This record gives sequence, C-alpha cells and structure tokens, in this order.
Amino acid sequence: MPDVIEFDETMKQTEGEDRALLIGNGFSAQYFSYRNLLDNSGLAAGTPVRNLFDALGTVDFEVVVHALEGAVLVEQAYGNDAHASDIKADAQKVREALVEAVNSTHPKHRDDLGSKYTSSADFLSCFSTVFSLNYDLLLYWVNLEKRLLRDGFGLGKSAGSFHGPFSEDAYCHLYNLHGGLHLFESGAGDIMKAVDTGSGVIDTITEEIAKNGRFPVYVSEGTSDQKIRKINSVAYLRDCLNILRSNSAVMFIYGHSADENDAHVYRAIFESEAKHIYFGVYKPDGEKLRALDGLLAKYQKTAGSMIGYTFFDSGSAKVWDI
Repeated sequence: MPDVIEFDETMKQTEGEDRALLIGNGFSAQYFSYRNLLDNSGLAAGTPVRNLFDALGTVDFEVVVHALEGAVLVEQAYGNDAHASDIKADAQKVREALVEAVNSTHPKHRDDLGSKYTSSADFLSCFSTVFSLNYDLLLYWVNLEKRLLRDGFGLGKSAGSFHGPFSEDAYCHLYNLHGGLHLFESGAGDIMKAVDTGSGVIDTITEEIAKNGRFPVYVSEGTSDQKIRKINSVAYLRDCLNILRSNSAVMFIYGHSADENDAHVYRAIFESEAKHIYFGVYKPDGEKLRALDGLLAKYQKTAGSMIGYTFFDSGSAKVWDI
C-alpha cells in the first residue's frame, strides 16, 4: 500500500520550491452541492424541456436554450406563431430553472463562511498558482476576502455589475479551468467577472441569467471528451488548460478523485514539467489508495511521464478549520 504523509511534511519537503495547487469539488463540498444542477432546477422528468436535455445529451442549460431559440425561429418561419410562443416561454423557463438551481445549491453571501476564511486563506497562501476545477464561488470569495491571488482582471474596468475583461497581459495566479458561475462572456467574446454591487454576487448572476438571458461560462458536462470540447470552444478556458500544461512548479492536488471524467486535466499535469505531484486523499485507506495509485499510474504511463507522486492526508491540511 502506498505511504501517506501529513500536509505539514509536504511543506517541509518542498520548502523553497515554487508550488502550484489544483482544487476539485472537495474544496467546496462543505458549502456547495455538486449534484447536477439540472437535478436541482425544478424541471420535472418527462416534460418536453427535460426530454430535450436528454435528446441533446447535455446538462448545459445554455445549449438547451439555444436549441429552443432556434426552434422559435423555425416555427415562426412556418407560420406556427402559437407554438413559437410556447417554445419561447420554455426557453425562459430554462433560464429561470438555472437561477433556481444556483440559489438552492449555493450559499447566498460570502458572509456565510464566517471566520473560516482564515484557515482556507492560510492554506491557499502556501501556493503561488492555483488552478480550480470548481465553478462555485467559494474560491472567488476567499480570494476576494483576503486578496491572495491575482485573477487576470487587473487591467480591466468596472462596468455596472461586471469587471473586466480578463487579459493574458495582466498578472494572473488563479485559473478557473472549468469556468465559474461568476464568469460571463461579453458580446465581443471577452470574459468578464460578476461583482457585488450591494446585494451579492449571486444576485448579479441570477439577474443576468433571468433578465438578460446571458449564461455564465462553466463546464458542467459529464465526460472528459465532452468537457474538452467545451474548453476548446472558449479561449479563456483553453488558455487556462495550456497554463496547467506548461506548469513547472511542484503540483499539489486537493479535493479531487482523479476520476476519468477529468482525464484531460491529468494528461495536462503529467505532460507538464511539474517537479513532483502531491495528491491529497480524504480519509485514506488501503482500498482507496490502491485505486488512486492505479489511476495516477495509468495517467503517468499514458503521458510517458517521469513525474513522481506522493499521497498526503488532505484532512491534515485543515482547510476549513476556524
């Protein structure tokens, strides 16, 4: 069985080294439900709209709305105005369903985390670069509270409820590999981030979806192939993955299971110039460690990589302690 060390020991072993961090859903599990947003949307199984998600093979609300909007144009062209009106109403229903899902699964305000910002900020401060697979606001809120990591929007300007655009020329140490609920694409294709204008970022996001018909840029697809297609369709997401692929720091992984639905992420890590990988395991036991060892060894072999890896007990990092 592979050895497991404490987080403090990983810090000693990498003292003086440049460290990068990849976080998965485990970082947010205490505060955000990562059950499929579609399951929390209120769209009942068996209804035409829910059937359309299945027919298109997606859980992406924006894809379904675009399909419905296309159907509206077809129905209008054929003179079926009444049916076009029904489909248009369904498109709005899908937008509002995403709003319901976000609000039912996510804390409303960053104040909900209370004093636990301190421990999470202490953890994040160990790393010079952070890559996130999460699309919730937990990392965004911690960074906003403690001003730890520049996110690439520093050269942008505020415009109403948004700030941006993201610029490759700006200093950036935080990369949202799968996008985020706070990230929106402008009409010009730039990425803007939602900001709190008094009632909270969640309100900004939900108003943008429900009233303005715009969707956040986030990757919710199920398989690695589906995710990489979405990533390749958005310049910002492509850039983030390329930065991961070019990483040369010691790589830490926290709150992720290394499942094959994120194989594209592990290909990028093992194809990089990372000096070593420290993989966090929650409540490690023999069966779990053997399974993870097998997955990482497979990714390593597929990439033809010589990058070694060590397991650490993720609980010992005390990310959300008061």
